[in-house]
Amino acid sequence: MKLFTFYKRLLTFKKYPLFRTANFKHMLLNIFVISLLISLPNIIALFQSANAAAGLADIESEIPEFSIIDDQYVGEDETVSINGNDILFSSEVATDSIEERNVLIGFVKDGIYIRDVQNTGFDYSYLGDVKDDEGLKTFISQQSSSLYFYVSVYVVIFLLVIMFFSVIFMSVIAYLFHTSSVLLKRKSRFMNWYKFISFATAFILLPMALIELLSGSMFWSLYLLTLPFYIHYFRKLPVMKT
Repeated sequence: MKLFTFYKRLLTFKKYPLFRTANFKHMLLNIFVISLLISLPNIIALFQSANAAAGLADIESEIPEFSIIDDQYVGEDETVSINGNDILFSSEVATDSIEERNVLIGFVKDGIYIRDVQNTGFDYSYLGDVKDDEGLKTFISQQSSSLYFYVSVYVVIFLLVIMFFSVIFMSVIAYLFHTSSVLLKRKSRFMNWYKFISFATAFILLPMALIELLSGSMFWSLYLLTLPFYIHYFRKLPVMKT
């Protein structure tokens, strides 16, 4: 596949001028790969949360008694374990104070916590008419069949949003390098820089995503490792004739 030929050129620092021959479908594929790598930890966590939510139907007897009063959890404190993850029920803990990485879903004082999905949590109003533990059990039974459909829709929307911001980010980087090249009397084209940056970004995000999956932290500073590629690409640009 010609796409891998460009990655080989990137890693071997050879034939950089030929990156201008990359076509539009290569850029689209790179943008998708970039967005997927950025989103992958959240997508995995989301499906883990969906599995846990679906699993609640099998342990209904362990769900503590509670009520939702004025969008606040009032009831017993309990931690239920499902497949190595915890489902937390607490009237003392707030969504922004859950620090345990093992908590996947939390029905807590001020809302619903879902790990790695939304740091501020969701209001209980998202559960519709669920006002107590019996309502939650009924809700889980009714929604479990369509749960993965909703998750899939969320994933698609999330990917589209990340793709949009990826395009903006790479456009800014390409513009900066293109403008700098012109000021330094090099023959430069914005789109050629954009093509090259899409390959460099997709490549460096692969180890970054793996590190985040293993450590739980995204080290964005690793993106600076793309600088040698950009510098070498700049050096290959022809000098403008005066």
